[in-house]
Amino acid sequence: MKVRSLGSVCINDEELKEVMALRLAILGLETSQREWLDAVAALRASGEVELVGIGHENVAGGRGIAAVFKEQGEVPVFDDLRLLLKEAAPQVILMDRPATATIDFLLACAGQEIGILSLGPPVESLAEAQALAEALEPRTRLLYVWPRFADAPACAHCAQADEFVRPIRFASATWLGINYALAKAMQSGRLGHGHSLSLPVRSLSVLAWDALGSLIRLMGMPASVYAAIRGTAGSGNSFADISGAASVTLRYSDDAAASLTLCDRAPGAGGETAHGDLGSWHRRDLMLWGAGGTLKLNTQAYEFRDADGELIDAGPPVAGPADGVGGLAKGEALGTLRRFLEQYMLQPSPHRGWEHHLEEIAAAMEALVVSHRTGQAESPERLRKLRR
Repeated sequence: MKVRSLGSVCINDEELKEVMALRLAILGLETSQREWLDAVAALRASGEVELVGIGHENVAGGRGIAAVFKEQGEVPVFDDLRLLLKEAAPQVILMDRPATATIDFLLACAGQEIGILSLGPPVESLAEAQALAEALEPRTRLLYVWPRFADAPACAHCAQADEFVRPIRFASATWLGINYALAKAMQSGRLGHGHSLSLPVRSLSVLAWDALGSLIRLMGMPASVYAAIRGTAGSGNSFADISGAASVTLRYSDDAAASLTLCDRAPGAGGETAHGDLGSWHRRDLMLWGAGGTLKLNTQAYEFRDADGELIDAGPPVAGPADGVGGLAKGEALGTLRRFLEQYMLQPSPHRGWEHHLEEIAAAMEALVVSHRTGQAESPERLRKLRR
């Protein structure tokens, strides 16, 4: 066994691994989200994290999650989130927000500088978003919301091409996916035996949050949102767990516009092909049109054409992993979690982390829900002022 010296203290390799491991808790996940659980298990096996607790709405559900990790040792289960923070003392939390995770819990995490990787919106209303935004810096290492189209490989490749189409005059976005219920049906064989290339999402709300966030980062806040939903739209001012399909039109003060199509029940939307073909059925597909030309991209590939339609540049597709179809989802979960942990461990800085745009995205989400109910276009900015 090797012994290393840290200052005046000598520790062996096993002790060093424990010192370096981040204390991680899982909150609100289900056994069907196996890709994320496998990602935690892989990081636990490599010594990058120490799994210190599992939070769940009920103890039985938490024990079901704990059973996934039984070969790596026992993990305490909590149905009281106050005890989770006090006794498990996590540094980071992998969360699919359950009903028991109130805004007070999220604010307590922010106050203790506990990092949260949230699978979908971390808030359920504009009022919650405003409260959490006040507790966080505009750019922070303490919150990462998955999925995040801005971090897709193709977006990094086409960052410069994006500048050529500004100012953006029109955008067309299609965000398709499968929700948990549909994913379970596919796994059980009730809807065939096809494999999913991408990770399932809780509901349409997850797709809408990422799509609206992507357009807000590119084009700013829309002046109005007009939406029609075929499915369920929650209750009150909450935008949690919208499900089904939605058509959304965004208008901007400078006469720009955007069209958005969302669906969480698309069994054909298993994700991008291994070759990143732009003509295939994609889960996230975006087209930007500006004075300089058009930019079309998904998470794996992009192409930029000038105003005459001539190809100027194209990003190389990202090849799929060697372990086959299911490996794409597993790789995305592990890669996302590892990047989040790496960013969290860096020295805090106003230049590190992610811009969360919590209030802006939540205002657009609330406008989407209100518009569906009223049948009229709604102003996100007006809703922001009403909720203050």
